[in-house]
Amino acid sequence: MSTMTTDVRTDDTERRSVQERREQLVDAAVAVLAEDGLTRATTRAITDRAGLALGAFHYAFDSKDELLRAVTDRIVESMDTTLRSTFASVAAQPGDPTQGAERVRALLERFLPSLWDELQTSPQLQLARFELTMHALREPSLRTLASRASDRFVDSIADAISDVEGTGTNEDIEALARYIVATLDGLLLHELVAPDPQAARVRLQHYLDNLDGVVASHLDASER
Repeated sequence: MSTMTTDVRTDDTERRSVQERREQLVDAAVAVLAEDGLTRATTRAITDRAGLALGAFHYAFDSKDELLRAVTDRIVESMDTTLRSTFASVAAQPGDPTQGAERVRALLERFLPSLWDELQTSPQLQLARFELTMHALREPSLRTLASRASDRFVDSIADAISDVEGTGTNEDIEALARYIVATLDGLLLHELVAPDPQAARVRLQHYLDNLDGVVASHLDASER
């Protein structure tokens, strides 16, 4: 009996140790990617950043691609949390009588500037996300990572929009959410190429000024 108990405790400790090592390495990989980019994110650089021996990497991950999957999931989870919390902070408007496309537009007018402010505080992390996405598109074994990350953001925005009454079909809402994600990614990438926060804010405002048409063209699509 005592031997079995010891074996179980040993197994639990080993599993916990592996998970702890994985978390340390993911933390380190995110930091290295954000600061130095994908080309310098070697297993040596990552283990050094984590304060672990190189052998710890192979103890926790079967390959670097497996680590990159975990890193992508971590970045997506972080951004998705930011997205959802931002939506929650601007969604509640007591006494707002508007519905349908008009209310969606008003919601997006509050949401997008708040989200943009959050995203601009982590330019290196956004660059790491874009780098990982391009890497995933070139590697057949990782290609699904690119679509999985995008789909996660689309689903979050679509869920928030669908809470508004009279917003159209699920297909209409998803199309609008994808357009929003594509626009934000385009604005972010342009800002990374030519950093200018003031100009970026002006570009975002131009987009907001045309939200009536953007929302109507998607949510009224089923009527045309």
